[in-house]
Amino acid sequence: MIQLSDLTKSFGDRTLFDHVTWQISPRERVGLCGPNGAGKTTLLRMMAGLEEPDSGAILKPSALTAGYLPQDGLSHRGRTVFEEASSGFAELLEIKAEMHALEARLGDPSIPDATHETMLSRYSDLQDRFRLNDGYNMELKTATVLRGLGFDNTDFERQTDTFSGGWQMRLALAKLLLGQPDLLLLDEPTNHLDLEAVNALGEGLASFPGTVFVVSHDRDLISDVGTRILAFTSEGLVDFPGSFEEYLEKHPLAERRGH
Repeated sequence: MIQLSDLTKSFGDRTLFDHVTWQISPRERVGLCGPNGAGKTTLLRMMAGLEEPDSGAILKPSALTAGYLPQDGLSHRGRTVFEEASSGFAELLEIKAEMHALEARLGDPSIPDATHETMLSRYSDLQDRFRLNDGYNMELKTATVLRGLGFDNTDFERQTDTFSGGWQMRLALAKLLLGQPDLLLLDEPTNHLDLEAVNALGEGLASFPGTVFVVSHDRDLISDVGTRILAFTSEGLVDFPGSFEEYLEKHPLAERRGH
């Protein structure tokens, strides 16, 4: 569970959050709605640990992992597209590297029997973890997500720094979807996506196993993904336990106010 506890945040003489207390359960999908400048990005950045509240706190489990996609400013270099996207599987890649290192050592006849048995036991444990976490399908998953977001096979071996800012954002999104953090924070993820990629994103979020917060002006994405709406209004935050369409039925003036 994630909780905003008596959260307050201001910029100059403008108060974005005034002693807000609110909580969300695991695996919920929250659509953040409201006009530009209302505080949606600020909330995401605070939840990602990139900004501090003026007072109060955001309480999260200590082991919780978070992934944040900003609206812009991301760049990648030093890897191919496929390598960068695959790095979302950080833990599995570490297991795979240790398995390969053990495989090389297990063939050394000079290793004492007791050490050999210990290494075999460790290798078996790693292999089980790798299999249970679907490590043998990493490459297939990476290729599928990249293609869904518009990359083709000829892009996979290109260096990441040869791509424009919009494609850099797609690559960052692919890495987040593959890494599956416990908490996924997306700030206008459709800005650089075509319709096919938006549909692929919606499908990826629908099956995402963690908690999702999405800021988007794409009404269809919010409608398809959001199961709970947090609306930033002139009267303060409105927490609506339902879809965006249901929220608009209850608050018919919301759309013309920027959601």
